Amino acid sequence: MFLSSCAGEQDAELTVWSAEMDEDMITVMADEFVSANRNVNSVSVVIVEDNEARTTFEGDPAAAADVICIPHDQLGALVSQNFLAEITESKYLDKIKENTTPSVKAGQIGEKQYGFPSSFETHMLFYDKSIVSDEAAQTLEGILASPLPGDGYQFAMEFGNAYFSANWFFTFGCYLFGENGEDSSSVDFDSPDGVAAMTYLINNRESFGNLNGDEAVEMFREHKLGAFIGGPWHAAAMTEALKGNYGCAMLPSVDGKPMKSFAGFKLYCVNSGSKSEAAAKDLAAWLTNSENQKTRFQERNLIPVSKILANDADLAASTTAKAVMAQGPNSIAMPSIPEMSNFWEPTGNFTLACFNGEIGIDELPDRLAELVNQITG
Repeated sequence: MFLSSCAGEQDAELTVWSAEMDEDMITVMADEFVSANRNVNSVSVVIVEDNEARTTFEGDPAAAADVICIPHDQLGALVSQNFLAEITESKYLDKIKENTTPSVKAGQIGEKQYGFPSSFETHMLFYDKSIVSDEAAQTLEGILASPLPGDGYQFAMEFGNAYFSANWFFTFGCYLFGENGEDSSSVDFDSPDGVAAMTYLINNRESFGNLNGDEAVEMFREHKLGAFIGGPWHAAAMTEALKGNYGCAMLPSVDGKPMKSFAGFKLYCVNSGSKSEAAAKDLAAWLTNSENQKTRFQERNLIPVSKILANDADLAASTTAKAVMAQGPNSIAMPSIPEMSNFWEPTGNFTLACFNGEIGIDELPDRLAELVNQITG
């Protein structure tokens, strides 16, 4: 695609940011792009984690890559600082429209397109079938009632990471920046629903474990963990650790409510300061084409957004993909307005403090009001 579009940009030398665990995969894709594109001499892959792309860009815009990968919630902040090139050319917009409508919109600010969609992600439940049955995995109460063979946790998640811990607020009916995620002044975590969410967490915290993905893998390997909330990128390690006892499903219900989660899209965007913008857009389009989306699924369990792959047999046969797609209707798209940068750290700190017993139930109304003030600025 687009291999002759770079007139005037002969011998371009491009850079692309990649998460460390994706480095080998992206390097192969980049090398294939160079081989097919007579206008590009090289593509250098530089390690910058997706969730650190915005702060890295802001720290030194002149050193930012030509093409960057970001979770879509970072889009608004980067666009507001004019760091990203708008995609206006019909040849790119037509290819972008071959992806699902939500993923296309995730790459937009207003009516303007800035991102090439790459993959969809939300949360899923991993569980040890020797401890938690398929039926028990449908409810948090069922998981907590499943006996462990020894020391450990029936249920765990990363309570200090707001990407996961905000689930509690959403499950109990709260909104972040309004129902559509676009009202910077509207956060209702201090409502009765927010108090109920944190009250549930505090009342049950002694039954929970606070683990990150690597820690959960090790505890699953030792059969000291019943269930864990993670993402599809954890699936390969969880499968290896649990072997024949690997279970995965949509998130369980909590107190009779379906557990909700963030939904996110990975985007490839072009640096507005790139000296080879046309070639960089070609590279971003290449890295997100349907073939490379399928490669991401095969190697990293990242769920494609290409409509061409909607009926792909490998996706249909994947228990991991089924779990992610089943959770989809209960997921909430991360807002992409600039104020999202105010959300992550305060919310993660708050939910971790509740988990650690540092905030009492009687303190919740005032402390939640403080949290909302931090988020809304």
